Amino acid sequence: MSSSTSLLLKLAEEISRNTSVIVEHLNRNDLPQPSFDADGPSHPIPEANEELSAARHALIEASKALHTLAVGPSETTRLFYFKDIYFVGAMQVLCHFNVPQQVPVHGEISMGELSTKTGLDKGLLARFLRMAAVNYYFTEPRPEFIAHTAWSKTLATDPKMRACVWFRHSEMMPSVAKLVEAVETYTSSPEAAEPRNTAFRLAFGDTFFDYKEKHQDHMVKFGQFVDAFASGIEADTAESFARAYTWETLPAGSLVVDVGGGIGHISTAVAQKHPLLRFQVQDFGDLAEESSLLRQSAGVSDRVQFCPHNFFDPQPETSREAAVYFLRNIMHNWPDMDCRRILKPIVEVMSPDSRLVVCDIVLPEPNTTPKTQEAQVRALDIVMLSMFNAKERSYEDWQDLFTSVDSRLRITAVIGRPKLGTESLIEARLMQ
Repeated sequence: MSSSTSLLLKLAEEISRNTSVIVEHLNRNDLPQPSFDADGPSHPIPEANEELSAARHALIEASKALHTLAVGPSETTRLFYFKDIYFVGAMQVLCHFNVPQQVPVHGEISMGELSTKTGLDKGLLARFLRMAAVNYYFTEPRPEFIAHTAWSKTLATDPKMRACVWFRHSEMMPSVAKLVEAVETYTSSPEAAEPRNTAFRLAFGDTFFDYKEKHQDHMVKFGQFVDAFASGIEADTAESFARAYTWETLPAGSLVVDVGGGIGHISTAVAQKHPLLRFQVQDFGDLAEESSLLRQSAGVSDRVQFCPHNFFDPQPETSREAAVYFLRNIMHNWPDMDCRRILKPIVEVMSPDSRLVVCDIVLPEPNTTPKTQEAQVRALDIVMLSMFNAKERSYEDWQDLFTSVDSRLRITAVIGRPKLGTESLIEARLMQ
């Protein structure tokens, strides 16, 4: 038996074994089975169960590997990226013309009627729908009639899912198309590390944040995209951070400073779980009113305060020597030179007992995690490059960044899987 045949059989057996684990759990707990039907569950395999989560990831990994082997290197290179690009293009058109919302959630609609409802030429509509259907979005149950699958139904019922399609085709793809030009233009430049020198700026003529400031409709959709990305079954929620970190080890009355904390979702969640702690949420002043509403509705206004603050500025006196300085998804938006500008004002007010807790991705060492999981964070790394001239960081990158700000700032703990999903909590302290 050749090694390639053995690998095919090994992968097939792994797929069968992990499928059995999942199906048995679903049957035992009277849960719905995964299905392409419109009524199929959107999250069919519960991630909360550790054994089931492991089986799901193993199934995805083995299925991807088996599929890749079965297709082979030449066909993968020749056809697959080609098909993926035009599938994305088809989805772009369908979402732009509001096609998902015009297809009934239950039942079917003729292509002629759908053409009338959307204003999209019937012939073009059919071509785009059939491209989507071979990727399990929509189905043609009989000639010239269209119905939803569970996949396309998410686009019909959830504007955040439609925002995912919009952001990827409207902003990610044009930026990716400029990556070669960006690398050629900026790599040898004395200003190579400047956050404005991005593929995004080459595509749109502005930095990401300046462009959003001028196009508020884009900012709204981007916010929906971020919300959708944060609602996945592996997403890290405010509640998961409240559970994962050792907040209970902080003395009663300790102050936690949530740097760049938006309206305070995380501080609010942690405050609800740990009633002896105080919080200061720092962000731009125009978020104060929304933050106040959140804190009042959660009943934590007496312990969670909002402080207008730009994280490049010196820390206010009210936040000196806090127990924890917490930053979530801040650093990966900035190159090292600007991360140092963010960290320096914090380090200057830290006491020997203070902790810096950064919530961000820690890139795995190659070949230490399943490829399907690693692929997600590698993709995010390229997103950060193309949008912000920034990056995701490995453990060594984080340590190097910290010590470049202060040689005493050392990583003391990293909390990741299984307590969290894609992100990790990186704790650092000033070591004497």
